[in-house]
Amino acid sequence: MLGSPPDNDNDNDNEAVVEAIRDVEGVADVHHVHLWQMQEHVAALDCHVVVKPEAWSRIEEIKSAVKQRLKEEFGISHSSLEFEHEDRAHQSAGLYSHGNSREGEETHTHEKS
Repeated sequence: MLGSPPDNDNDNDNEAVVEAIRDVEGVADVHHVHLWQMQEHVAALDCHVVVKPEAWSRIEEIKSAVKQRLKEEFGISHSSLEFEHEDRAHQSAGLYSHGNSREGEETHTHEKS
C-alpha cells in the first residue's frame, strides 16, 4: 500500500486484506479494492463486497464484521464499502481497479436484472 504507516509490521499487505474480507461469513468475493494512506498513521480502504444470495438479509451484520476485521487485523479504521448481490455483481471487475480484469481496459460492466 502506498505510504503505509511505518509502525505497521505487516505493511497492510493487500492480499491479506482481501483474503480477510473474503473470509467473512456471507462474503462471496471482493473487487475494486483501493487502499491508501489518509494521514501519517491512518489507512483507508474502499471496495466492492459481493454478498452471497442467502446472506443478503444479513448485510448490516456482514458490514460490521468486515469493518471490525479491518480495524483489528490491519488498523484500517476508515472504510467505504459498496455491497453487491452475487447475482447482480460487476462482471469481470478488476480486483484492484475500476475496469475490466483484462489489462488496459477501463470500463465497468453491470449485469442488468
